[in-house]
Amino acid sequence: MSDEAESAAAKELKTFPCDRQLLSARFSPCGGLLASGAMDRVVMRWRVAENDLIPLPPLTGGNGWVQSIAFHPTEQLLFVSDSWGRLACTPYEGEAPSVRWDHAAAHDGAVRRVAVSTDGRLLATCGSDQFVRIWNSADGTPVAEHQHTSDVFALAFTPDGAHIVYGDMFGKLFALDFGTGKIMVEFDAALFYKLAQLQDVAGLRTLTFLDEGRTLAAAGCQPEGGGFLEGAPLLLQFEFSSGKLLRETRPGGAKDGFIHDLAWHPRGFLMAATSGQPGSGMLFFLRPEEKEPFYTNTAMPNCHALALHPDHRRIVVTSTNRDSNGNGRLTANDGQYPANTSPLHLFEVSV
Repeated sequence: MSDEAESAAAKELKTFPCDRQLLSARFSPCGGLLASGAMDRVVMRWRVAENDLIPLPPLTGGNGWVQSIAFHPTEQLLFVSDSWGRLACTPYEGEAPSVRWDHAAAHDGAVRRVAVSTDGRLLATCGSDQFVRIWNSADGTPVAEHQHTSDVFALAFTPDGAHIVYGDMFGKLFALDFGTGKIMVEFDAALFYKLAQLQDVAGLRTLTFLDEGRTLAAAGCQPEGGGFLEGAPLLLQFEFSSGKLLRETRPGGAKDGFIHDLAWHPRGFLMAATSGQPGSGMLFFLRPEEKEPFYTNTAMPNCHALALHPDHRRIVVTSTNRDSNGNGRLTANDGQYPANTSPLHLFEVSV
């Protein structure tokens, strides 16, 4: 691809400020609303216009960081999980909608990920308590559970909704028949794990299916050490039926850190958002069969979420303010410790 064509793959239309730090973002299936989970227990909402995001009152009721959210595919419902183990189902329209159902302790510890089946009947969650759980989306009743042997970091339904794929701290991935509790396929993604000075460093962050479920993409970071973590963004692609590793891609260096969010565009390429050392962030587009991204944008620091609009023409990337704070930063002149915020960047995709 020529330099001119590459630069035209995505055009930033507008940046929208947000007064808190965001961790997750998704568009509603109708495309009329953007929801984003925040670090301060709420879900932020925006009404989506052509090239505008109009703020709405947030959804409250959470207990911790809202790490993962998922929309029902046909009903106006949003599923919300947080770092205190809460799982809830709430309408997403209205000034202050009442929660439909709520499990304050769906997991004993952080819920790492919530996913919804294609038909909307089932939810899946995983957490730091080593469990994968399946729920009835209509009323929140438990359907099945599977106890693993370590912290579970990511999961996804297969496109037909019949099975779950999940991944753990040590970079081991499993395809689970949750009806029988049997493991169907195992995948070796150990590149996502490193033991560094008695510290388990887990790099897996997200799982996504490509090409109608034939390929499983696992994304995160290949750690180089613990403590002040450094590592390169890593994407592994597996043949789902056999577990065979097809290819591995490292679209960045040691300072670039984690692929935190990944989306499959119907035109045949992956879109990813990364966050690494302070000030390091990247949006990139990659065709699965190619070694290098055909589009890269490094202008946004520390990106944590990427949402693809149902029109497949627009995306939103959440980043972090340029002067983000870390351990050792001084208080402001008023004596307060300034919190980080997450600007939202609206792009038009023209690939």
